[in-house]
Amino acid sequence: MIDQVKATRKAEELRKTEEHLHRGRPLTATVLGHHLAGAYRETASHIAKDQGLAPEGSTYPWRRIWQQIHGIEGSHLAGHLDKLKSRHPKSAIIGGIEDLEAALRAPLVKFPGMAALLGTHPDTLRKQIKRGRELPFPVLDLGLRMQLYRPLDVVLWRDEELLLDLPDAVHVAPKPLPEPEQDQDQDQDRTAPAPKAKAIAKPQPQKPPADRKKALFAPAARSKRKAAG
Repeated sequence: MIDQVKATRKAEELRKTEEHLHRGRPLTATVLGHHLAGAYRETASHIAKDQGLAPEGSTYPWRRIWQQIHGIEGSHLAGHLDKLKSRHPKSAIIGGIEDLEAALRAPLVKFPGMAALLGTHPDTLRKQIKRGRELPFPVLDLGLRMQLYRPLDVVLWRDEELLLDLPDAVHVAPKPLPEPEQDQDQDQDRTAPAPKAKAIAKPQPQKPPADRKKALFAPAARSKRKAAG
């Protein structure tokens, strides 16, 4: 009985969080963590700080989340969707999107989740990448062992081999400088922390169509390769 109550309470909290994301309200650190592939509140706050995403009061506005985390300009998404629909009238996925911002607010996924969307085992996908294959859709590199993917990018390529080519961010706040290293004479008994990886939250540069043929894609999606931007 207790387990059932806990499960019900957890499901209700998840429903409220998903509703919060969909409506586009400013995010608390807890809900921001949900967007960042289910990261803990403390981890989300740390990522935000590393990416130059400063809270306004106690929350993070979406206009800054788009710029600092996604590397895109949220105010341009509505107009970009109109262009996508005009260029690709036969796309069932693009045609079914009413609000591009809402579609992109879905929780991001880590590498295993991205591989699952492609229908590939993560280990198999890693081996293919090590052999020189490339992922055609963007990766959000938010630091050491924190590479995330937008589900819409993955599904759009998997099913229709299209790319969103989202508008780059115009106003991006500078990221904080790394803290200076301590003198070797200090804290000798402590284990030095690993250096932070440089966080790049912008999508990878788009490749010409000819190069995209060399990129990794799902076996079921080998028909039409087009750029959606």
